[in-house]
Amino acid sequence: MNTITFGLLEAQEGKHETLMKVIKDHMKYLDGQPGLLHGYIGRAKGNHDKLLVISVWESEEAQQAAMTKLSSHPDATAGFLQMMQCLKGQPDLANYLVESITK
Repeated sequence: MNTITFGLLEAQEGKHETLMKVIKDHMKYLDGQPGLLHGYIGRAKGNHDKLLVISVWESEEAQQAAMTKLSSHPDATAGFLQMMQCLKGQPDLANYLVESITK
């Protein structure tokens, strides 16, 4: 069963561009990880500081293995901390197991 991870993030005033760069750099670490199917970033209409970051994985195990690997990578860890410093408030992060209900 596929797993989707998402993060709802809001940049502090004046930190949008920095946050976008940090997210894109972080996605470079994810790209090529076994089981990663897609990665997306969305910007809210009317408020470019609000972002939705989504990754789609083949399985929960693949997603967890990638997160474990990244948690021991110094650059990825530093990037996550840098991302947190750009945020207005706490991010809303979650994982969902998904099943297709359409063709």
